[in-house]
Amino acid sequence: MSIGSAIGMTSKSVKARVDRMISTGVIEKFVLKVNPVALGYGIGCMLIVREHAADTDDIINRLNLVGDVSIHSKCMGGISTFCLAIKEGHEDKLRLLLDSLKPASVRIIFTSKLSPSSSTSTSTSTLPSSSSMNKRHELTETDLRIIKCLISNPRMEMNDIARETSISGRTVNRRLTKLKEDNVLKFFILCNPVHTVGYIQFALVVNTLDRSSYHQIVGRIYEQMGENILFQLPVTDPDNVLTFLLFSQDIFAADSILKKVESFDGVKRVELFVLTDTTSYDEWVLREIDKKLNIPSAKHTEELGPLLEISG
Repeated sequence: MSIGSAIGMTSKSVKARVDRMISTGVIEKFVLKVNPVALGYGIGCMLIVREHAADTDDIINRLNLVGDVSIHSKCMGGISTFCLAIKEGHEDKLRLLLDSLKPASVRIIFTSKLSPSSSTSTSTSTLPSSSSMNKRHELTETDLRIIKCLISNPRMEMNDIARETSISGRTVNRRLTKLKEDNVLKFFILCNPVHTVGYIQFALVVNTLDRSSYHQIVGRIYEQMGENILFQLPVTDPDNVLTFLLFSQDIFAADSILKKVESFDGVKRVELFVLTDTTSYDEWVLREIDKKLNIPSAKHTEELGPLLEISG
């Protein structure tokens, strides 16, 4: 009903189209992302990697020894982007990444402290106020149990969450509203580029000069490219990097958007990547939730010889 009201269609028509996109594979997956700050992470890192003959799973396993990979996107030309969250005190291990990922080569690496509001804004109307920028939401046991349900099924109805967790429906609604308002949770979808025939999906990675220009740049992107934006990716961006997923009918329109964003005040550099596949990872979130709930969980990565030296 909300979608129909926003775009001028009946709820029945919207549901039919959503169901069709699911059945045809356009909508690959419904995803819930948790702001890593709420789980105790302090550093965000984005790596743009030329894989060469490297094994992607091996790269991810090695990155997971330093932090936790949230999203991996494959792009045209043998390029991959990896977004990971790192707990404070482990940032020194990043310097070992360049050599440890060979034969893959790291082309660009962005790192910065994460803020409680990082990577959760979907439009200029929902940008967090300056008073909430440094506020960290402390998760309760109720919050953790609700989040765990939604990770397994982001479309789970509130009544089903209440039944699964033995929490009242009113409490589930109240806590979920609070989690969204505090930028702890973000719901989005993965769209499979293979099935969006006639359009290309591309990511814009915008490196800003400083955090102070964040709101202005986001506002201009939504104002001038709103019709091309699928969504602002809720990945573990460093706070000086913005990542948007857009679509266009051809590469020329994409190039025009790139040049326009490059001209914005406060923009340091912009990278454009044509996506071929995106994978979202939730295991690390479930592991951290289980730790807080004192539930034993399996070890999340294999032990890899060459990087064991950095764990001390």
